[in-house]
Amino acid sequence: MEIYTKDSYVTGSMCDGKLKLSVLAADEIVENAVTELMGDLGIDGIVAMERYKAMWLIAKNNICFMRRPVWREEFTVKSYISKHSVVKLNLDTIVESKTGELLLKARTELAAIDLETGKIRKAETVGFDPSMENPVQTEGLDFSRFPKTCGGMTESVTVRSTSLDYCYHTNNIEYVRFMLNTYPVDHFKTHEPAQLEIHYASQSFEGEVLSIMKESDDSGDQFHVLRDSQEITSARIRWE
Repeated sequence: MEIYTKDSYVTGSMCDGKLKLSVLAADEIVENAVTELMGDLGIDGIVAMERYKAMWLIAKNNICFMRRPVWREEFTVKSYISKHSVVKLNLDTIVESKTGELLLKARTELAAIDLETGKIRKAETVGFDPSMENPVQTEGLDFSRFPKTCGGMTESVTVRSTSLDYCYHTNNIEYVRFMLNTYPVDHFKTHEPAQLEIHYASQSFEGEVLSIMKESDDSGDQFHVLRDSQEITSARIRWE
């Protein structure tokens, strides 16, 4: 059983216009914690590629905001594997203030694919051992089912080189950026993020043109990111 822990604080580059931790920075904190936990366990993406000829992919991410910390506020990040199945890992991440106040909580679902066949691999064939699990699940982080379609195209974006990760796929956080860019700045002045849930169905690459579909209802703003007619990513963002 391994629990990744890191003390940090809100730097200027993490802030939005309210001098609070931005949605993008929160997503980055969660993804970095998951990545570093897997590294501490010796089963991170680099090891998976070199030793097991596989690649860990984030399939889903669900982040709930309690209170966004402000500029220079200190916080502690904790991340651990909370549940596993034959082919998937759930990792829970919490961010707390120095007084123990829960600031945000998140659940990330990982799956491994074979580099040669592209098929999903069993987790235990990519270095995972059940003893790595800490079977304490954070409440309120169950994943949702999204509708298969939503409203019309809000805008299109072209994937550029600076949006790519080390595998030359579009970095997960870039999809969040694409979606957030559909809002005017006044929206961020008058709303607080409550939840970001995002599901990754496929990958995109440099030069590809993606369509950002968006529809709003009482449950929040629903997004679908498409390449031609193929869904790459879907998400829901709730605001207060």
